[in-house]
Amino acid sequence: MTGGGTAVLGSPSPSGRARSGPHGLTSRPHELAYATAGIGLFLLAMGFLSSLAPLPNFYNDFFAGYDPPFDAIAGALLFAISFRIADRSIVAWLFSLLAPALTVFAAIVSPNPYSLVSAVVACGLVALIFPYSVGFFRGTPSGPESTQLLVVVAALLSLLFGMAGARWLGDQFVPPIHGWTYALYFTISTISTNGSEYAPHSAPAAQFVVVLILLGVGTFLSAVVVLFLPFLERRLERIAQRLERAQMEDLTDHVVICGASAAARATATSLREDGVRSIILSPDSEAVNLLRGEGETAHLGEPSNEDDLRAVGIERARALVAADDSDAENLLTVITARGIQSGLRIVAVATSPASLAKLRRAGANEAISAVAVAAKLVSAAVLESANTDEPHSHTIAH
Repeated sequence: MTGGGTAVLGSPSPSGRARSGPHGLTSRPHELAYATAGIGLFLLAMGFLSSLAPLPNFYNDFFAGYDPPFDAIAGALLFAISFRIADRSIVAWLFSLLAPALTVFAAIVSPNPYSLVSAVVACGLVALIFPYSVGFFRGTPSGPESTQLLVVVAALLSLLFGMAGARWLGDQFVPPIHGWTYALYFTISTISTNGSEYAPHSAPAAQFVVVLILLGVGTFLSAVVVLFLPFLERRLERIAQRLERAQMEDLTDHVVICGASAAARATATSLREDGVRSIILSPDSEAVNLLRGEGETAHLGEPSNEDDLRAVGIERARALVAADDSDAENLLTVITARGIQSGLRIVAVATSPASLAKLRRAGANEAISAVAVAAKLVSAAVLESANTDEPHSHTIAH
């Protein structure tokens, strides 16, 4: 940057532009996340204080003396999205604008010291985050992250609907519902389908309970699925990884087959028929899953990566077969494997006869051209004497 200034570059955006200057999140995402969480806790505290020690409104209107816990709901929302703020999520930034909107609405319809202070503090969050809005670029407004936050917002709004309705129609229940604490208890017990001792004794109250059950149960079940299912999947993945590591550690005197080509799969089948254990190492996740479904031992990784080769027990292996569809990848695999195990027997399968010499110079004990071998077998079959009565067949893995 010219003109005596130095630009501080941030992370690149998907479009390739750098996030820089005072509008970037070069070093502030965690600071903004802490500020968001702190303001969320403050709004939660204000919501509880307003329910415990209500103050008179500055002017009387339709909502005078009736203050739904907008502050507490807005605080819970801000605290929930603060973790995404640290990740520079564009969805979290968009949802951070909803909390100030709730507090401003509460301050307008029911102005008292609690609601006004909450509105000012929440709007201060907008003033704090908005200059850095260009730095929020991760994720998409329509992706899985957006779905998760939408479910959180829907659950919080369902909770707000239940509490506000319970307070509004509290005298139409037996026993009557008085206070936000009992309204919260009624809402949670109703949504959780555990039942409540508060029975509706009017048509509006019964209709409200039906709507609350339909709305609340649906949103909270969605929240459980959307929020906890990914957590469960990650736990299952970790368990699967531990089992796979245990399986890798148990391998010894085996053959490491690098690649998921037809030649690699046929080699694994042939070794299994001969009673020799083998493991296929491939970077193709679909091929690895398919091989595992067929009963083969397979590991997801780069054959030319030293750590991945060690993960499949190359130091305890009897041999390695480089059988990728790419001769260049096979060449890198041979070089890496030879650097790890100088005495390992390495067999390389080339797709082009011109690569045989390179593979041998790289360290392969044997370099085989599957095309050349197949051509010789076909030629032998063509030139074979036709004096026999029964046809002969030759099998070649390629």
